[in-house]
Amino acid sequence: MSRHKRWARRLAAVLGLAAIALVSVPGTASAHAVLLSTTPNGFQLLDSAPSEVTMRFSESIDVSLAEVRLIGPGGTNVDGVSKPAHAAAAPDTIAATLPANLAKGTYTVTYRVTSADSHPVEGAFAFSVGTVTGGVAENSRPASAGAGVSLLYGLARWLAYAALALMIGTAFFAAVCWPGGESSTGIRRILWAGWATLLGATLASLALYGPSVAGGSPLDPALLGATLGSRIGVVLLVRLMVLGLLAVAMVRLRRIVPFTAHSPADLRRRAAIVLGIGVALVVTWGLANHSAAGSGALLALPVDAIHLLAMAIWLGGLPVLLGVLLRSGDVPGMRAAVPVFSQIALICVLVLVVTGTYQAWREVGTPAALFGTSYGLVLAAKVGMVVVLVVLGAYARKWVQRHYAFEIVTVSDKRRAKRGPEKQEIGRFRRMVAVEVVVAAAVLGATASLVNAEPAAAELARIREEAAIPQRSGPVNTVLPFDAGGGPAGTGKLAVLVTPGKVGRNEVHLAALDSNGRPKQVAELRAELSLPSRGIGPLPVDMRFLGGDHAIGTNAPITMPGMWELSVTVRTSEIDQAVLRVPVGAR
Repeated sequence: MSRHKRWARRLAAVLGLAAIALVSVPGTASAHAVLLSTTPNGFQLLDSAPSEVTMRFSESIDVSLAEVRLIGPGGTNVDGVSKPAHAAAAPDTIAATLPANLAKGTYTVTYRVTSADSHPVEGAFAFSVGTVTGGVAENSRPASAGAGVSLLYGLARWLAYAALALMIGTAFFAAVCWPGGESSTGIRRILWAGWATLLGATLASLALYGPSVAGGSPLDPALLGATLGSRIGVVLLVRLMVLGLLAVAMVRLRRIVPFTAHSPADLRRRAAIVLGIGVALVVTWGLANHSAAGSGALLALPVDAIHLLAMAIWLGGLPVLLGVLLRSGDVPGMRAAVPVFSQIALICVLVLVVTGTYQAWREVGTPAALFGTSYGLVLAAKVGMVVVLVVLGAYARKWVQRHYAFEIVTVSDKRRAKRGPEKQEIGRFRRMVAVEVVVAAAVLGATASLVNAEPAAAELARIREEAAIPQRSGPVNTVLPFDAGGGPAGTGKLAVLVTPGKVGRNEVHLAALDSNGRPKQVAELRAELSLPSRGIGPLPVDMRFLGGDHAIGTNAPITMPGMWELSVTVRTSEIDQAVLRVPVGAR
């Protein structure tokens, strides 16, 4: 069996084992921050107005770009809510002071916060003062970023990944694979192009992160100031500092390291310098993505750094190989560099398989999350593109072994080594590498998308929760028999109308009827709403009792999607009553 086939089979075995591990063992997926509790409690009926609201989340919260709004019973914003801050020095709890003398009625609190993985989390809850006057306000969703801002921010993230790979891959290729290549004008141009692109992408991210999280304009100085005070703002500033030091190093490094020497010790020294700089850069990504959140962050951060570094060395070296070395006509340089890069690429692939499997297990963990969420589908697409890269790399490795890695035994071998591959062969190899570069760019795009995507576990939980909402929602119009006891006087029918049967303000109409469908006098009609799946309620419905047989409630508090239960108490005498339960599906 050839060496190439043995390598391909071993890699396939590793990929297979990784896939089995991914789908068979549930992961400890990290997720966005989840609201655990509030004060006042959600849907709580208070005797007097609270002076502040507090919210406790499942992980630490960045308050720099946090926003809390209060919407009154009439659906308008209530002024005077303070900027949220950490409560009692607890990083997972925020508090906002409310204005004094709130009027009676139901209030909606909307919030937008930034979780430990730098992603926005938003939601709303309601409480009532004195009386329940309706559900969550229709304008309870915080303002979101425009499509243009989101697109520009995504482009900045992609450019940052591409520039990172270009810088690290080029530097490593010149330092380890192609000694002497650092003197090439093409190498220096690529390095500086990567540096300038990463600098611009980082500055753009600083300007666009605030608007992408909180809405607004990238030119708003208040948003920029809030971003600079946030976790991701600090990380981006650190990245800018590293880039500044790197620019100085790129100018003066040749005076420090004797690049003219190519001894093994010197190559190790050069590799250590490049890897050290690479680590300093890649950790600024890990501290601002999913690796910094959830359980196991202490392991996830170094794994993420190793994964990103291996990706940059492999994918970032391809443009150098394509655009500089293969165009240089340097046959000795090709014979020295191409086999070394081929071997390093193989090592990087194996590292990516191991670290990528861990990351996928942590963020996805189950087949349902892999194929049933946007995050999982993007991850699957990324894995598919990486497989394409591996296949292309296998063919490239076979080409390298045939043209550069043969043993020199005869005079003919010496001539062949000195001459190098034919021009047509070089052209074929360049086309193969060009395809790898295009696929690599797509892989970096998928990586940038994953960084800002909702983690698969959180997305799957949300999808399942939404799927549990009844499909048959809308107005309820039904007639139910009741028997309150006490003989024929306690029996009859109850006509129930709930409209429009959706989240927000609803009307409830109750009419008591006798067995023949004529109005029936009763002592009382009382109604309450609850959401058993969430443990919410019962919430009283303010009913007006009209004429002894009819009651109307114009502000029934259906506060969120789900299968609600309308509980109606029909009292026919001082001691006789019946309770009827009517399902109300609301979206």
